[in-house]
Amino acid sequence: MTAVKDNAVCIGRRNYSETSQILTLFSRGRGKIKALAKGSRRERGKFGGGIDVLSKGEILFVPPHGEAALAILTEFDLQESFANLRQDLPSLPCAEYMSYLLDEFTEEFDPHEKLYDAFVSALKRLGPRHRPELVLLDFELILLREIGLSPVWQQCGSCGGPLASDQNLYFSSGSGGMLCRNCEPAVVEKRLVDPQVLQILQHPETAEAASRKTTFKAHELLSYYQQELAGKQAVVMKFANRILRKQVSE
Repeated sequence: MTAVKDNAVCIGRRNYSETSQILTLFSRGRGKIKALAKGSRRERGKFGGGIDVLSKGEILFVPPHGEAALAILTEFDLQESFANLRQDLPSLPCAEYMSYLLDEFTEEFDPHEKLYDAFVSALKRLGPRHRPELVLLDFELILLREIGLSPVWQQCGSCGGPLASDQNLYFSSGSGGMLCRNCEPAVVEKRLVDPQVLQILQHPETAEAASRKTTFKAHELLSYYQQELAGKQAVVMKFANRILRKQVSE
């Protein structure tokens, strides 16, 4: 088959043999790609001893065909290693969190150019100059919209009715969003939502002016939603949230 050129970020890897790796790449034009990089662990090989997670490059690969489950990566021309991710404590765990979300919630060879651009932009923004919880929240909202799983924030996710402004409001993953006063009593799986958090989720442009605690709570609600969708809490999610929670409380 003809080799394909694209831009991609490595979001996961594991050793396949003493000399090779299996990589998970998130590319701009082809989406998620599982690829075998033959000889990538050889120090003097064409990949220079291995491809690092969260490195961005121009790739050349042969798509899987026949019974093959993996693409074959033939070139990885490093473009960016995102050194800013190592400049403070929360940046790298947040980047790994985003990588996990891409791997968990996207399908192979299902391109999302806007999501790729948002991911690269978030990797560049992470670091001491930006609030990590805000960068993460922005990315999560884009990801959920791009994959068609955005919760309903403006009305009841169960019946479509209006939300009352004079009572406690709840969110339910199973209902796909907020709950009105009529639907809420019958729903077991639900979480109380702070009005300030709901304001951010209804109007994401207000997050920049919100407090770090409120922004983190908005992210935390989305993290809960992601866990419910995936049916598990990944270690990287738990670790990143613990670091962020401590930082915004200081």
